[in-house]
Amino acid sequence: MNIESTISATYNWCQFTPAFALVGLAALLLMADTFLPKVPKRLYAFIGAAGAFLAAYFMAKAPHFNTFGFLACFSTGLCLLLAFDYKAISCASIGGEGNEEGTGEFYALPLVACAGILCLTQAKDLIMLFVSLEVITLTSYVLTGYFRRNQGSIEAGIKYLVLGALSTGLLVFGAAWYFGMSGSFSLDTDVIASALRGGVAGTATVAVGFLMAVALLFAGAFFKVGAAPMHVWIPDVYQGAPTPTTAWLAVASKTAGFAMLCALVVPFVPLAIPGTNLGNIFICTFSLVAAATLLIGNLGALRQNNAKRLLGYSSIGQAGFIMVFFLNLNGALEFLVSQYLLAYTLATVGAFYAIAMVRTQRGSEEIAAFRGLGKSNPRTAFLITVCMASLAGVPLTMGFLVKMYSFIALVGAVQYTSCLYWLLGIMIICAAAGFYYYFKMIRAMYWDKAQPEDKPLCVPVSTGIVLSLCTLALIILGTLPLLVSFQ
Repeated sequence: MNIESTISATYNWCQFTPAFALVGLAALLLMADTFLPKVPKRLYAFIGAAGAFLAAYFMAKAPHFNTFGFLACFSTGLCLLLAFDYKAISCASIGGEGNEEGTGEFYALPLVACAGILCLTQAKDLIMLFVSLEVITLTSYVLTGYFRRNQGSIEAGIKYLVLGALSTGLLVFGAAWYFGMSGSFSLDTDVIASALRGGVAGTATVAVGFLMAVALLFAGAFFKVGAAPMHVWIPDVYQGAPTPTTAWLAVASKTAGFAMLCALVVPFVPLAIPGTNLGNIFICTFSLVAAATLLIGNLGALRQNNAKRLLGYSSIGQAGFIMVFFLNLNGALEFLVSQYLLAYTLATVGAFYAIAMVRTQRGSEEIAAFRGLGKSNPRTAFLITVCMASLAGVPLTMGFLVKMYSFIALVGAVQYTSCLYWLLGIMIICAAAGFYYYFKMIRAMYWDKAQPEDKPLCVPVSTGIVLSLCTLALIILGTLPLLVSFQ
């Protein structure tokens, strides 16, 4: 059976309908941008957001709820609405002050990337996984360096391109090696078990080579989620990229990375039994990666003064907490990861809406630019405070619950191997560090005095609505499980 017939037999192509619909909508927007030059380009952001939210709705109604796909569509819609509010900066950085020329593609490309994520979440073999990932990655390169009049955006695009090409090379090499050792591109437990037994020849060399191939595949996934040692691109790219793109990379792209990592890990769950050689390899690898990611992300954020760069290190640290779930391999892995990503998405999107608003009206992305908001904009300051508190893991927010789940997952893993207690200490230290650097923004809003040039912010309608809904969701989803548990 050739590869084409194998793929046709593996997939139910009806599952890809939302992805095809998003690509079709993106194509329509690009055609409208070409043939209807007088239509305001910012209207495309609303149309794209509506399409993404509609795709998320249909995915939620599907017989098999695709949590990663839903999160990708939902976060893409929020980022497109953010792009609408950011239109003044976009126009100045692309076509010139007040000129919308060239901004149409900026609102259409996230839909293509989101379609790539939807395809990736359905991947059952390395071919689909790689093609979907390249759709996401190539689109991300363009979006990162899209502000051609902004030196920071161009620099971020180049850095992302170079380091992304390295991760792609590792992934391709790993996929080729995987096929060479197993004779298949399928991510199936039986295929993996046969390769681990040494394939047809039954030799230990084949089994070791197969594990090396898997390690290269994991390295490619670590790049997408921002886990150590493939994290180095995040701070510079997050700071230099356009804020709507940074928000998309922080939430939708990270969702794609963890969907990819789960697709690679889940077939190993029945095989990586605690106490076996494969189980010990998994625990050792993911514990070291989780520890390094936690330390680099949380300690690196302590000295940051730029809000976007701080959230870049924050995304690394949050990835470390999610990596802990992979130490306790069980059937709830995808559910726990998606729950953490939901809490992270709600809080991070709210934070980026606040950063974009301050950047547009006060001309700065520094934490100091938030000074005085507690008095001049008390409602907005409260909404931002809840988002940052959730990222820090303050009780009665969803961020607290998902971090608690991370600690519980580690305790479950400790039952099988007591040598993981050292990681528990690192998690406690990093969680405490998060309270310091997340509260730097809160301190600026309530304790730092506003300067004469710091005028009260005019909150755009969509920004106010999204911030309010994100805050409300974080509080309800953070308190409702606790209220139910006490009844």
